Amino acid sequence: MVAETLGEAVEGQPGWQPPLPRLARPTAVYNLAEALSGHGLSDAASSTLARSAVRPDDMRRKLAEAAELRVQGGTLLIVETRLWAASVVPHPANPREYGRRRYRLGGDGTGYTETPEPTSSAGARAELEIRVSEPTALAQRLEDTKQRLLTENPLTQDLAVEGVLQPLTVVAVTVHHANGHPTASMLITADGSSRISAAHSILGYSLSKVAYEWGADERKHRKEVNRWIRHSQRQGWDHLVEDERERLRVLNVPARVIVGFVPDSHVGQRFHTAVRNFIGLTHIRPPRPYGAAVENNAKADAVLDSLAEPTRTGTAHVTPAEKRWFAATMTSAEADAEGLSDYLDVRAASIAKSLLGGGATTARRVNDGIRSLTAKQRPKRDERVEIAVELILRAVHTNHGGEDGKFLRSRRGVLQRAYRMPEIAELPAGSLLEEGNHHDTSLALLRDLALKEAERGQGNDGRLGIAQTELAVKAAYYMVLSEPMALQRELYGGGEEEDSRGPVSVLRAMLSSRRGVQQAYEVVRFGRRDQRLYEVDDSGVRTVTGGGEHRLLTDALVRHTYTGEPMDEQTTGYAGAATCWSSVKGAVEILQKRVRDMATVPRQGGDGFQVAQEGWNSGEIIRLRSELDRIDRTIADWADRWDQLEHLREEAGGQPD
Repeated sequence: MVAETLGEAVEGQPGWQPPLPRLARPTAVYNLAEALSGHGLSDAASSTLARSAVRPDDMRRKLAEAAELRVQGGTLLIVETRLWAASVVPHPANPREYGRRRYRLGGDGTGYTETPEPTSSAGARAELEIRVSEPTALAQRLEDTKQRLLTENPLTQDLAVEGVLQPLTVVAVTVHHANGHPTASMLITADGSSRISAAHSILGYSLSKVAYEWGADERKHRKEVNRWIRHSQRQGWDHLVEDERERLRVLNVPARVIVGFVPDSHVGQRFHTAVRNFIGLTHIRPPRPYGAAVENNAKADAVLDSLAEPTRTGTAHVTPAEKRWFAATMTSAEADAEGLSDYLDVRAASIAKSLLGGGATTARRVNDGIRSLTAKQRPKRDERVEIAVELILRAVHTNHGGEDGKFLRSRRGVLQRAYRMPEIAELPAGSLLEEGNHHDTSLALLRDLALKEAERGQGNDGRLGIAQTELAVKAAYYMVLSEPMALQRELYGGGEEEDSRGPVSVLRAMLSSRRGVQQAYEVVRFGRRDQRLYEVDDSGVRTVTGGGEHRLLTDALVRHTYTGEPMDEQTTGYAGAATCWSSVKGAVEILQKRVRDMATVPRQGGDGFQVAQEGWNSGEIIRLRSELDRIDRTIADWADRWDQLEHLREEAGGQPD
């Protein structure tokens, strides 16, 4: 066997010249499989690993002295070796994609991302299990993962020249299929999905073949590997064309294979959690963070795991059904079948209470989940708020384009600020006051409780009551997600005429008055019916503008109403502009209605509609379109300026409430 060391670049030719590989004898593969089985791995995983090893005899020797790799909650036992690239697939639930996943909740149950999250296999084996509907679903998921990784973290050009330099971390996984297809044993990357995806791209490998064809048939696997080995032996390195050399550079890859796991005795951590902790320490912490939204989603899943596990002295903080509900991996129909609300504001309030309320006990459980992924010793409350908001926003990912959509970007920060409300942390553990579904009776009772708290002066004394707080959380959900937004972020450095209060201060002022409680109640009712939000008076009746239209609820309107300042006094600064903007939007709606009216004017003495049949004066239309075009360019300039300042605000990190 050729020594497995880095070759030297041939003088005058770029790139690494690897040693020409050889295919191991079947006896060596069999001996390694026996050794792995004796080390505690299942027979299927042992066979898969053994035929994947480039040098099975060397791996067998190293197995006796496996290296230890400490992670939060235990120790991974690893063996460093080289594996054939035809044996390894990327992680099918790669966390890098969190921000773009589409979840079941909040949609019609179709078009969501089927993400097979690994769990621990039976016993104490260092193996994972995943469950998918059918082989095609997993193959497509792996191919989608590969293509996204190639786009987001392109390494193909580097690997084509130098091969894979840093070892992949590889773990065995058993795949179970709901359609009755036989189980499959595979090797996935706990770390290194971008590298193996780039290698597969260079080799031209289809992941369905890697996962199911070559992975299930040792003869086909050896045939695929051997065709490149024989070709390189026949031609010799000097006579290979460059794309053939590129394939040989990634034909096999360095790997740290996880062959065992020893949990910390006082923690009792399971293997899949230890693997996820390893991923978190590698990516969510420096040097290459995934980004805030992705990090918070990854930490959210770790937190849900922590909340769903019973403690030594108590029960789990959330049920398995609640865990799936919070994770947005069930449909509305499934939530209803589990007795959970399909109102998204109830889900938002439940998440806020479960992750942020309940005092120090809840904080400890949530922090345990964060620490398991980041090893951060003292997670702050703001981090818990950000995690809760990411879970809440999962229900709107499907309809609003994932983390890259402007819709979510402009609202994420406002929700985070709103849910920093100290009163949420003081909510007692247990159920919400109102968990209603499909009726407003219990919501009305929540409103009445909040009205009594407001009458007692709660809120004006610096703290909202329990009912006021729950109603504020639910109303804030719809106010932030509405269009136009009825609750926005504070303005920094504004003049005296501009309202620089944060969302918490605005909500507290609103819920401290009778009218504000009525407004919050109607906001929730409108939101649950997927209606636009309108202003109401002290009795909950919609207010009417001078033009006879119901007044849309806007951030400016909320701020003015709950400061005691009359609307007509706000004529300068942001407040004055916001008032005008509301009128602009109303004028556009009126224009749209008038165009629809004109389009349906019938012809005189004939069938059909007048303008559809005979059109309208082109000169008048050209002049009107010119005016509309000037308006369009003007407001587009405003949007560009806003985005520029928004970018500067985000770089500055914002300010607390």
